[in-house]
Amino acid sequence: MINEKDITSTIYRYEALLQAIDFFTQRFNLDYLSEFAFEFTNEILTLNSSALFLREGNDYILKKKRYYTYDDYTINGNLNIHDIASLHGNVITSDCHNFFNNEDINAFNIELVIPLIIDDYLFGFIISDGKSIGSINSSDITIAQSLMSLFNNSLENSKIFADLKSKNKVLDEKIFNLFAINQSVRILLSQIDLQSLYTMSIDIFSEMTGSRVTSIGIYDEKSHCIKIQGYRNISTYITYYTEFQLYSRKCCQNKIVFNVEEDQEILKEIFVNYEEFKMLDTKYVVLIIKDELLGMITLSDSVLPDAYNCSVFELLETLTNFTYIALSNAILFQKLNEQKELVEKKFITLSNLNKLVKNINGCETLDELCHLTLHTLRLSFFVKKSFIILKKDANYEVQNSIGLGSFDHDIIINNCWKDALMGDCIYDFQASSPQLFFNDQVVEWLGETNCIVIAPIHMVKSSLGSESYPMGFLVVVETNEGLQDEEVLLIDTISKNISPIIYHMKAMLELKKDYIEDPKVIFLSALKEKIIDFQTYEVEFELYYKKIEQHPFESTIIPELEGADYYKIDNYVFVITYDNLDNYDFDKLPMPKSIEEFLDYDYV
Repeated sequence: MINEKDITSTIYRYEALLQAIDFFTQRFNLDYLSEFAFEFTNEILTLNSSALFLREGNDYILKKKRYYTYDDYTINGNLNIHDIASLHGNVITSDCHNFFNNEDINAFNIELVIPLIIDDYLFGFIISDGKSIGSINSSDITIAQSLMSLFNNSLENSKIFADLKSKNKVLDEKIFNLFAINQSVRILLSQIDLQSLYTMSIDIFSEMTGSRVTSIGIYDEKSHCIKIQGYRNISTYITYYTEFQLYSRKCCQNKIVFNVEEDQEILKEIFVNYEEFKMLDTKYVVLIIKDELLGMITLSDSVLPDAYNCSVFELLETLTNFTYIALSNAILFQKLNEQKELVEKKFITLSNLNKLVKNINGCETLDELCHLTLHTLRLSFFVKKSFIILKKDANYEVQNSIGLGSFDHDIIINNCWKDALMGDCIYDFQASSPQLFFNDQVVEWLGETNCIVIAPIHMVKSSLGSESYPMGFLVVVETNEGLQDEEVLLIDTISKNISPIIYHMKAMLELKKDYIEDPKVIFLSALKEKIIDFQTYEVEFELYYKKIEQHPFESTIIPELEGADYYKIDNYVFVITYDNLDNYDFDKLPMPKSIEEFLDYDYV
């Protein structure tokens, strides 16, 4: 017959069990639930000594106790204990030695074990040496099994909920990262200016990681090193630029994000001056690489909590791949623009050369030809100092010059002209190079120079026995921005174009000597006749002259006077008349008594 005390105890237990159900259907963290499970178990079952063990790694650590004297205790995990969750899964009241070591059983005098199970994983257990009053009966076991089911369901639900929250957090991060990648890629791939791209890349990487110091370095093909092209320090406005020497542009690693401390051996195989990373406060190095190293991003400690995690590293790798594409596109676009500018420059050069060739074909005299050639070099091809020397008898004389004063001496050819005398163009990019080819007198006349180009004015004769020495040379000694390779080719081309014209002009002058009277001879003959008439018949005459300074393409305008004879010789006009011409723009000469007296007169 059930007594009143048993009824009261049973009602109390069921009321406590209802409270436990109400409590354990709420969401708490696992440690919190475990502690309350321990408290409820003691309260409902009225246990004597009890202890709570939770799993850490492979072992089970004492977390809470009641009446036991141990402060710290560890039960070493083994397969038997771990299999309680999957092979037993119920309250243990007997045969404890099947699961626990005798040492542990004796230490805690184990009579009751309530497993705390999450799915098939033994999260921990509650052990006890029995009840404080009486022994464990079937009713106690039923309540313990109910409590175990309640605890385990609560633990499992909380674990699933925590996992769900964690996965939701990861999913949110991935969604944010995808959004960040989308926006960043749109910005990066729309930019073709390299300097702007450097700034944008630093801003993006700095914002995504919270890096205090961020920099970007790009491989320079000329110096064969990585130069820091952008730098950002959120703490100061100070900038820092350096360069990294490379052992190789190859990297055999599958990853592109390296920790400066942990991966220093790998980084030292790539970078010669690895210690420079300290100057950039580098914590991580992100290589911008595909087949070969294009550049790198350096990141320092983050100002954000837990910034460098797996999600961020995935984001870094993705952004770096798109940065590689954006940088490659911008570099190729820059090269394309440079090629375009070069082609346009060459087209302009060819157009100017074509105009020059057309114009020189219309020249009638050597002066016109040389003047036009040199002025075209100055105006169209930015040559500051140049001159043309032509062969006269056995020497070379300055025919015309630009950017230089007059020079009335012969140009002496030395051994350095050997290749030019053989018809080859010779050149030198050094400012002191004219000293090798000219004597001190010519060097003083040339003044400040920055190069030299000697292009022979040369006609190759078809006859094997004829001379092949150049008729002259086109010489350039100073250009606006230093001598370029294409300018050498241009000057040589111009000299080859004017060579046949000069050759035919000189040939025509030789023919004129034979078939056209020399105006100088005609004038001297007429003057001699007037001198004889004066000496014989005392017939006086007047002799005037005028020096003409004109452009090679301008014609000479002389006033027409009746009874006057005009003679144009070189840059002078001589007038023989019986009238007075003092009112005209002429200089009067004393009447000479002989041709020799006339020739000795100073006409300055």
